Amino acid sequence: MLVVNLLRKGFKMAKVTPNPAKAQLRVEIADRIAALSAEEKKRQSQIVYEKLINHPFYKSANRISLYMSTDQEIDTAPIISHIKARGASAYVPQYAGGKMRMLKLEADDERTMAVTRHGIAQHSKDQLREDAVESGGLDLVITPGVAFSKSGDRCGHGGGYYDKFLANLRSNPQTAPKVVAVAFDCQVIDNVPTNEQDQKVDAVIHAE
Repeated sequence: MLVVNLLRKGFKMAKVTPNPAKAQLRVEIADRIAALSAEEKKRQSQIVYEKLINHPFYKSANRISLYMSTDQEIDTAPIISHIKARGASAYVPQYAGGKMRMLKLEADDERTMAVTRHGIAQHSKDQLREDAVESGGLDLVITPGVAFSKSGDRCGHGGGYYDKFLANLRSNPQTAPKVVAVAFDCQVIDNVPTNEQDQKVDAVIHAE
């Protein structure tokens, strides 16, 4: 489980109160994803990609944050390429000191960024990049997560980073971005345990 591995490797997580129901859900979803073949992950990723690039939230956005995917997530590499090809700006997370920033992807960044010891590709501290929040905000956030309901409830990996990030962006409703989740079908379930800190997404895009 991602959050457990991060903690074992000394990665500083945001302070959150453990939720047994969420912990169990993370294990169950991890098992479901592990059962998917590489071909099935590729098939679903392609369908999600096509749905996303034709979604009105995406088509109207010029400043878009998303994540550098692992092999346990929808492949975001084609999405990054599409954002750049249409002249929009892509921003990805940098986790440092218990905080998450969204930094702009410049030419070839995604091919040269180092993969951290906990398996996440991100800009190094030496790479100075535009911060999305400081430079004008975002139009769209494409968020990762463990599980989602069709109504927009989200269960993250347990660090609380995206919930805090989204809460900050939504503190001003006039400039708040749209938030979309991309997921494998097995990550979309009827009910997701949540609490008052959890941020909902505006749309869940999956293959089915």
